[in-house]
Amino acid sequence: MDEIILAANGFLLRYGETQEVDPLCVLGARVVLAEGYTLRSFVQMLCLNPLLTRLNPFAKDLAGGLAGWPLSGCVPAGIERLELSKTVEIIGHPAPPRLEIYHALRGVGTGGEDLEIKPYPVETLLDVPVVLGPLKHVVFGDRMDEFRFHTVCNLFEFQEGIGWQLAFHGAPVECALRR
Repeated sequence: MDEIILAANGFLLRYGETQEVDPLCVLGARVVLAEGYTLRSFVQMLCLNPLLTRLNPFAKDLAGGLAGWPLSGCVPAGIERLELSKTVEIIGHPAPPRLEIYHALRGVGTGGEDLEIKPYPVETLLDVPVVLGPLKHVVFGDRMDEFRFHTVCNLFEFQEGIGWQLAFHGAPVECALRR
């Protein structure tokens, strides 16, 4: 499988040094995150490759927001990194049996604890490091026998997984449910 390095400055690098100018050519390539890759790097990648913003309805808003967001220091206290993980789940009930594959972007606290990031606006998470988290394999809902593997994903899965998760951060304050 081809590899594409996602650089901290938002560039897509082939073979570690050549900048890829056509992201469609590498959508199926295995993602390798460069040292220092952050959520800001992801948004810069969208800005540098506008074609990628057409793959997810929320990506254009993410790319457009970068110009108005702070230039640095966007790390909330207590969050050490963001992990994009993949879950492969075999489901047998209710019938018919099926296989579901989905991604989750979660925060990891300084003590290793799992943190929900939805309450944080995207612009407050920009300088948090992003890593590939574990791949979880769940058989028929049995989380006791959940298997964990190293996650491998391609550029399309990476872009879609993060873009979809961040889409839930953009709701205006006026739309928030109140008691």
